[in-house]
Amino acid sequence: MQEDLILDKVSLEYLPDIIRKYFRSATIVMICNCEILYEGRASSKASDARRLIILKEDGTVLIHESKGVEPINWQPGASVSAKYVSNGDYVELIAIRSRPKEILRVFIKDSPTLLLTRLGRGKFLLRGTEDDLINYIALNPSVIEEGSTLIAREVSTPHGRIDVILRDTKGDLIIVECKRGVADIDAAYQLLRYVTYYRNLGVRVRGVLAAPSITPQAQNFLSKNNLGYVKVTPQVGKNSLHLSS
Repeated sequence: MQEDLILDKVSLEYLPDIIRKYFRSATIVMICNCEILYEGRASSKASDARRLIILKEDGTVLIHESKGVEPINWQPGASVSAKYVSNGDYVELIAIRSRPKEILRVFIKDSPTLLLTRLGRGKFLLRGTEDDLINYIALNPSVIEEGSTLIAREVSTPHGRIDVILRDTKGDLIIVECKRGVADIDAAYQLLRYVTYYRNLGVRVRGVLAAPSITPQAQNFLSKNNLGYVKVTPQVGKNSLHLSS
């Protein structure tokens, strides 16, 4: 397929043949009325509505509605088949994932509009990641507390991996949990787990959450548990990452 192909109001009888022909050789974008059934690690059912269905070339299946960033159903690396059911006048699209075992069934009930295209892959460069934040704090411990020094980074514990461990001027440890976005209550809980783990070992330790911003719930939790928060804001330049606290 050299160019994009748009097909309007495709007959349901011919839809399975089109899917069989182009699945995994092109990306199939479909707009149609459908019902959805999912069975696997959980189960769900979506009633009849007009939706956007995307079958990507790597086998990923995505189904979107009018609102929200996330698809309401999705299946990565799926095996896809489709069949026309004449007595009900619909097409059943089945996407099966083997590990874990999941089955997504989509019942297409009207003549869909299709876009058949081939997508490419370009160079992707992301700045301002969580690793960048960890690296910066490790190289510049004073952004967390003046006079502190680096002890270790990415330290494994039974509760997860600690991003950065510093030592303050009194000799006490400072555990730093880094978040590149808004620090929420989950991040605050995680920090408390790390601090509690070290305190149970008899270590004098404090905890600090480092992030550009924090939710009120997380800030309140930190205050109640004598944990700290330091605002560290990524300011991404063309060739480097700068942070300011």
